[in-house]
Amino acid sequence: MKEKAHEAGVLSVAISDIHDELTLERIRFQSGCRVVPEQHSEAEIRQMVRLHSQKDSESILRDLGMQSERESSWESEPIINLVDSLLDTAIRQKATDIHLEPSEKGLRIRFRIDGMLHEYRILPAWIAEPVIVRLKLLASVDITERRLPHDGSFAFESAYGNVSMRLSTIPVQGTEKSIEKCVLRLLQTNDNGATLDTLDFRPEIQKALRRAFNAPQGLFLVTGPTGSGKTTTLYAGLREIIARDINVTTIEDPVEYKLDGANQVQVNEKCGFTFATALRSILRQDPDVILVGEIRDPETAQIALRAAQTGHLVLATLHANRASAAASRLTDLGMDPKLLQESLLGVVAQRLVRTLDTENAHPQEGSHAYRGRTAIIEFMNADGSYAAGTLREDAERLVNQGRTDRAEIERVLG
Repeated sequence: MKEKAHEAGVLSVAISDIHDELTLERIRFQSGCRVVPEQHSEAEIRQMVRLHSQKDSESILRDLGMQSERESSWESEPIINLVDSLLDTAIRQKATDIHLEPSEKGLRIRFRIDGMLHEYRILPAWIAEPVIVRLKLLASVDITERRLPHDGSFAFESAYGNVSMRLSTIPVQGTEKSIEKCVLRLLQTNDNGATLDTLDFRPEIQKALRRAFNAPQGLFLVTGPTGSGKTTTLYAGLREIIARDINVTTIEDPVEYKLDGANQVQVNEKCGFTFATALRSILRQDPDVILVGEIRDPETAQIALRAAQTGHLVLATLHANRASAAASRLTDLGMDPKLLQESLLGVVAQRLVRTLDTENAHPQEGSHAYRGRTAIIEFMNADGSYAAGTLREDAERLVNQGRTDRAEIERVLG
């Protein structure tokens, strides 16, 4: 519950239960005002409190400084506010990951923004334990076991967007007692609506992608490291064909956000529901198009190839450095090279590079500021030819256009 406005004898109150007459009567008695209740979720009310109080991490730390370490447990208000403020800040700055790295010197917090890790701040070392315990509780993982890695997730509602948080902890050395490093992956839960037309691809690449997505059957692959935009490309293509009278099913780990018109399946390897298990079951669901979040094992590779040969369009991601390396990678996973050649529609390799912010450049210092990222991409046809050049050639095009610089290209491509 939170007081929203107090004007002319009328008090607007945000409350999670507008039928809680006991609380509302207490407010009427204490304020002497007519109370107008407004329904809000508890998460929304917490956000209002944070914004209203304008508490940044510095003021929260001052609150913590007034408590002893014993008093500042994970359930104390300053710790809860500190965690909420940290998550709010990361979302506002468009971070994709938060790293919490405890040591004897302090709790180092870094945000990954546009593919680069930036130090946000270093907090006192004693804050690490209650902060990480608070995050583990939010993610519903065991707070008593600190000797083993943990994985979990939770949803966080912020004024800057609703985000799904994927938590990973791992025990690290650094102090006399066991400590844990924690990394949070931030996944936007809202569909960004990107299509092949809205993505910054050349006409030749768009044409090749549409040819693959409109094929009646076959195997189409998108390769690249984590965070290179593979899912964005695949979702963009799916949006263009999903309106047809077809059955589109995806198998993902994790499901990043809702794709309207598709049946999205979440892998759960802890209970044995793997990509291979899900794919085998989906083939009995009369699919037309199947998106496999990642081909990472021989069983998944074999089932995906068989599906591509039996009348299904199979879209998948694969970890490979170049499009030309995809075939050998799949052969290593047990695919028959001849059958692969017959089924393959094409292979995309892509990376994300930071673009130059020319308005904030500092030529006198020989350096540039960056803003946002764009994709460099290569599309290799089934016969080994390229639709519009290699990754390196696409990168050179952006350099020649003044949209990025060679230092950024070397950082990404080596």
